[in-house]
Amino acid sequence: MSEPIRRLNAKGFGQFQAYLKELRDGKTVDVPRLLLTDVETSEPFSPQRLLEQGTFETRMEAARYLSRVFEGLHGLEEDVGLWSWLSLFYFDQVCPVGPDGTRSPGREYRHILEPEYRYGHRHLLAGPFVVFNLHGELGRLLLCTKLHQENRFHHELASRQSFISNPAIIQAASALYLDEKTGRPKRGSPDPRGGPGTLPRFIDVVQQLDVNYDLYSMRPEAILTLLPPEFDPWKRRKWPLRWRRGIKKGVT
Repeated sequence: MSEPIRRLNAKGFGQFQAYLKELRDGKTVDVPRLLLTDVETSEPFSPQRLLEQGTFETRMEAARYLSRVFEGLHGLEEDVGLWSWLSLFYFDQVCPVGPDGTRSPGREYRHILEPEYRYGHRHLLAGPFVVFNLHGELGRLLLCTKLHQENRFHHELASRQSFISNPAIIQAASALYLDEKTGRPKRGSPDPRGGPGTLPRFIDVVQQLDVNYDLYSMRPEAILTLLPPEFDPWKRRKWPLRWRRGIKKGVT
């Protein structure tokens, strides 16, 4: 059944914040779903869009669906009322009940959007939505986890504007680290210790390359050829044809 999308207002934010604090304190309280429709805590979203509850296996599925829902609309990335309402609407997925019967919401910015660049990408729905709008299916490396699980590739790449805004860098990272058979990152690739050819090393090397090369004008294959030998074991033997052609219009 479809429902009209709304936005939380200031009173709605306050009550949602209070609820999240109760969860962090270990309390087991019902999701305050009345906030979604109460005219005292929410307001209509314009232009009207309808939303279905649905179940998403991954962040990619959620972002793909929301992209269809909001097709043709622009400037949604900083709409705090909208994304906070959506988080509450899908709360069972962004903050599922654990085996002990409690929920672990984590930091507030995972549910109530903080538009500044530092934390905006950490919102569990708005962050994937932005990545999908920029890269379409080519952003799968960043969006392959469960909706409530943060992805180190998403966190590290989306938090750097020069990385997330450059399709060639995202595709090069995917060519190195995405396992095409499983649809998930290759084992050991996000190693926070920064082993040879891992994600931390990719970030360091690309930042160095950016000093001497115009990475925005390069294709992903060209960026891969500039990487030092430590990355060779992570490279595919053949560049996927569909990546060369691009899946989303505007991605080359």
